[in-house]
Amino acid sequence: MPISFGLQFPSFSFPTRPGENVFDVVRELGAKAEAEGFDSLWLMDHLFQIPVVAPETDPILDCWMGLAGLAACTERVRLGSLVSAVGFRPPSILAKMTASLDVISGGRSIVGLGAGWCDWEHAAYGLDFPDVAERLRRLEDLLQILQAMWTEERATVNGHHFSVEGAVNSPKPIQQPHPPLLIGGSGARVTLRLTAQYGQAHNLGGGGPEECRRVLGLLREHCDRLGTDYEAIWKTRLTPIVFGRTPEEAERRAERLRPEGESPKGMRARSLIGTPEQVAAELAEFVDAGVEGFIVSFFDADEVEPLEVLMREVAPKLGVVPSSG
Repeated sequence: MPISFGLQFPSFSFPTRPGENVFDVVRELGAKAEAEGFDSLWLMDHLFQIPVVAPETDPILDCWMGLAGLAACTERVRLGSLVSAVGFRPPSILAKMTASLDVISGGRSIVGLGAGWCDWEHAAYGLDFPDVAERLRRLEDLLQILQAMWTEERATVNGHHFSVEGAVNSPKPIQQPHPPLLIGGSGARVTLRLTAQYGQAHNLGGGGPEECRRVLGLLREHCDRLGTDYEAIWKTRLTPIVFGRTPEEAERRAERLRPEGESPKGMRARSLIGTPEQVAAELAEFVDAGVEGFIVSFFDADEVEPLEVLMREVAPKLGVVPSSG
């Protein structure tokens, strides 16, 4: 697959736009990203903010409502969740919501799913948060119910925890056979097996190029065992970026932009920090490891310059011809 870039909006705190409707800013940035040639726009699915992004009381839009809003003000970019926790919504309701998004967007949705990890968020909203093994079993139920309700006139699935009986979901998604399912995580035994069995995309949440290579090797093994086409699965990585015109400027910007809830070590571990040339070289290492799509975010989220730098200076070094217009 050709290399592509998507833009994630993890933060809705826009310090240079105080007092403005947060979606007005997101809409403008989404339109700018589409014009610059980004392939997709992404929202993370959290009910309130997480400390490594912004204070918990800072604004955050509902993922699926926000994506529907972006669908109405964009034309080309795909729209995805990165990722929706299995415990936030009943699978049958999520099937209805995502089918509606695919219709509203004209067939541009990508449904990203995961087992969930933020226990205090679930507790605050009164949601069940069982152990990881149980969450993964529920995630498989969710995958089965989504596929059934997206494709069958009346869906019946008797899952481990979730079930539907004769569930009608009309209108159906536009994409055939259904919207792409992206699964996030690197669990060797279950998560990667779920991708191989049900998914059309997989997101690598972190780690360097060698870790990505290792995880993708395990995914290939699951695909070989299940008879799935490994090459048909889109491999993505969530990649925060901080640019500077010199390495020193990039480091200063990273420290200035670092969220209070994130340590310097943690920020460096999950981010690319450097000049456009340095970032391009690091991205090329991930491409060599098997990554095909970079879902990027910027800590200076309300500024357009990083979007321009990425698509005009970095992307061409990776052979990307932006599909703008």
